[in-house]
Amino acid sequence: MKVFTYFVELASYTVDLIANVHSKQEVGYAFINKESEAKTKESPLLSTFLSDFSLTQKIKFIRSIRKEHDFVIVNGYNNYVFVLTFLFNIFSANKKYIATESDTQLKIPNNIIKRIIKYIYLNVIFRNKYVLGFAGGSKIHKDLFIHYGMKEERIFVIPMIVNNKKYYHENKTFPDKFTFLFVGRLLDTKNVDVLCERFLSAFSEKDSELIIVGGGPNLEVYKRKYNNEKILFKGTVFGESLLRLYHNSSVFVFPSSEEAWGLVVNEAMSSSLSVIAHKEVGSVHDLIINKETGFVINDWEELEEKMLELYNNPDLNRKMSENAVALMKDYWNYDLYTKNLLFSMQKVKQWL
Repeated sequence: MKVFTYFVELASYTVDLIANVHSKQEVGYAFINKESEAKTKESPLLSTFLSDFSLTQKIKFIRSIRKEHDFVIVNGYNNYVFVLTFLFNIFSANKKYIATESDTQLKIPNNIIKRIIKYIYLNVIFRNKYVLGFAGGSKIHKDLFIHYGMKEERIFVIPMIVNNKKYYHENKTFPDKFTFLFVGRLLDTKNVDVLCERFLSAFSEKDSELIIVGGGPNLEVYKRKYNNEKILFKGTVFGESLLRLYHNSSVFVFPSSEEAWGLVVNEAMSSSLSVIAHKEVGSVHDLIINKETGFVINDWEELEEKMLELYNNPDLNRKMSENAVALMKDYWNYDLYTKNLLFSMQKVKQWL
């Protein structure tokens, strides 16, 4: 059976996914966009980027891929690649199976017009028997497909994954100075300003520090506003420098209130860090809740409380750290991704 995947962007996690899963399973691939916020110096050999094509070339390429393959997987359901593939399938006598891979959470728009448009569009797509749902997580991501009419037999959990092995290190040692770490783009929704305020409120007199990694529109604003020797703004950090920050920290804190998944949580847990994350971070349902790998917070008072709890209880922090890396090593990894992907492919083979 011939399978093809469209990735949205060239990023380190997609490059690693291709090397560790898709290439090994002989799944073809192309990238929709060449540029990405999630920059990487790596690139698979002979990569195809649709952004380099003219409109006519894009249409011809998408049509030929659907025609030549039994199963087409598209990251997302609201980009032109998915829409065209879906339309070509509708108007073809030779139907193929299409999967939309999504880490989008189930959230109903407040705006009535957007709610109606989304309801109609997703029901048309998700009720089509030739469309499968690849959910990034097993809870709210899967609920999205169910809510808009997809039958559960056509929904598969294809986990949001990073290359965990990049982050593993033996015999985690915690720094003498208790170190909280945040990694992410400094957008308003990440709530780094709240994190800084709560840290200063609770830890000004304690042997601790807060390290903020990431660039973005608020970096210079935050550096001026929180000009304190206990808060270190590192800017954008990649590669070995980022690994050292993960490995030399005590706890990972991610208070984002708008996060479809949050792959930095995977990275932190693979680096043997316990995690404090906001309830709106999509990954908490599969990686933290009932896993004893950290805390899920509902408000900012709880953020401060949980930071203090782990600071005051090193045994608890160490235990959560051990649980976190064990979960990533033993379960939430490329083996799970490959197993679930092959299961979906076997189902498609049966349905053809």
